[in-house]
Amino acid sequence: MAEDRVVLVVAANDDLGVDRVERLLRLQAPDGGYQVLRVDPKDIGDLTSLTAHIQDGEVGFELAVQGQRADSDRIHSVLWRPQMPAPEGQVQLEALLRTCEGLLWIGGPEGQFRTASPAVQLVAAARAGLVTPHVALGIHPHVLARFEPSFRSGVRFVKWGEPLRPVPGGSLDETLALEHALVCVEHRPFDYRVRLVDVDGHLFAAKVATPFSIFSMTDEEKLAPMEAIAVIPEEVQTAAHLFAAQFGLPYVVLDLGVTADGLWWFQEADAAGDFWKLELDTGQPVSRFLAALLAERRAAS
Repeated sequence: MAEDRVVLVVAANDDLGVDRVERLLRLQAPDGGYQVLRVDPKDIGDLTSLTAHIQDGEVGFELAVQGQRADSDRIHSVLWRPQMPAPEGQVQLEALLRTCEGLLWIGGPEGQFRTASPAVQLVAAARAGLVTPHVALGIHPHVLARFEPSFRSGVRFVKWGEPLRPVPGGSLDETLALEHALVCVEHRPFDYRVRLVDVDGHLFAAKVATPFSIFSMTDEEKLAPMEAIAVIPEEVQTAAHLFAAQFGLPYVVLDLGVTADGLWWFQEADAAGDFWKLELDTGQPVSRFLAALLAERRAAS
């Protein structure tokens, strides 16, 4: 007898963090009354078949992977770890999943879209109560140059992400989501960096020692050993939860920098960020909480 619910996992086959979540989901599946379906986006059209259908104006689809089949109306939740650039099959599956109502979608494109602009992130972080650096952005370097002496930092090109959807009359989000902009960032030397992972209101934290950098974690820093943080300041916990709530995110990864005076400065957020390094180095059970959330739409106890 087929299970009445499907937890869909969409990620590359070599994603170790997702492997762990999938393994936990499968262990719980017999008692949980659901089926787990794992799809590597690059395999759609080859090892994985995707068939859409329209009947009486309703769009549906079927996924089939190695003998397992799932209809769209049975998909209960999705763990989405997109590949870039997106394979054609990923684009097709994303479009079809958008037609499903009531999905719990972790790492989904709507959350990524809403948080695509670092400028929008900074505004949301400040409103949530996180400490944020002073940033000036614009198109012309000679205009931004007057900010540089007070910021004591360089000017660089960044790609904010795709421009947000047009809103009649314009909006703050639309204004800040420039496709290309120059940015000048206030100088803040960090003693160490912190990665926070928020899973439905449960926070996990780790720190990594870092040389001074005003921008995002470098690839080298992301590979550096992480240490668990025993105490997260209460105001940071509250602000992290409020940040996620502003965007309606059940899952988000936040990167912060901590200065010598003990302030935790917001750097950036990723609605589909990677948690595996934190779990592997510190032993914190992020994957268990993710699996529980996907299976039951609630966090693990």
